[in-house]
Order: sequence, then structure tokens, then C-alpha cells
Amino acid sequence: MHAKIMKLLDILDEEAACYRDMKSVLSDEEASISLARKERFDRVQLEKESLLVKIQQYEKMRVSLVDQLADAYQVDEPIVTVSKLARYLSAPYYEKLLFRANRLRSRIVEVQLKNKHNQQLIRQYLELIKGALKLLNRLIYDNSVYQKPGTRHPAMGYRGSGGRIFCKTV
Repeated sequence: MHAKIMKLLDILDEEAACYRDMKSVLSDEEASISLARKERFDRVQLEKESLLVKIQQYEKMRVSLVDQLADAYQVDEPIVTVSKLARYLSAPYYEKLLFRANRLRSRIVEVQLKNKHNQQLIRQYLELIKGALKLLNRLIYDNSVYQKPGTRHPAMGYRGSGGRIFCKTV
């Protein structure tokens, strides 16, 4: 059991480190969100995706170990978390698990807040781009030599059909 608890502590440390790295990547993402530097933004997105895969792997390992330890220590909870598992352990492991669980939880919250902020920035840039495209489309069609079909104004001068009639005699 001691080995599994130590492995769980290591996994919690690694997962927290991944979230620390993710926060750094999200800061890079915020700096790269602009209309000019698409290559940097794309590179940051690749880093973000690879970190996300690592986080998911550590999360699976953590859940598996917590379930194994919960069975071994006969934890009678519907959903077992690291904090709930820690209550069933002796003093040195209890504090270590609680400390690491709280650190991981706080990093997750920090990353979630930073990610929401970046999503808002991306949405704002997207709205700016859409607005610029609408403006350009209006400018292109309003000043074109040939009018779009259906937008042509009737000829001036004759009320009825707006056309002119030419004949030999008047």
C-alpha cells in the first residue's frame, strides 16, 4: 500500500506540474492572440493540445490509483476523491495527500479562469474580423462598376415603366 500511496503522490505532483505548464501556455496564448501572428498562435495551440493529453493521462492514472486505494482501505463513499481517501490514511500520508489535492485543485481553478479569459479574447477578435469583413463587403458592392442583380435603380424621367421609347416621328 505504501508504494501505491507514494505513486499517487507522484502522480498528483506531475498533474499539478502539467497544470502549472498549462497556465504558462495559456499566458503565451493570450500574448499570441492577434490578427498579425497566426503562426505563433498555431504553435501555442499545439503545445496546449499536447499538455491536455498529458493531463488526461495523469488523471486516468490518478482515478485508477484512488479507486484501488479506496478498495484497499474500505472507503465507503459513493464518489471517492483524494481528499476523501486521505481521511482514511495515517498522519504523514493524510497531510501530504491533502496538501497535494488542494494544490492541484487551486491550479485547476487558475487554469480554468485563464482559459475563460482567453476564450473571451478570441471571441472578441472573431467579432472584429467578422465586422471588418462585413464592412469590406459593403464597400466592394457599393462602389462596384456593375451593380448586383436586383439592386439597379430605375431610369429617371418617365414615371410609368421607367424606360424610354424611341420612334421615328414625334
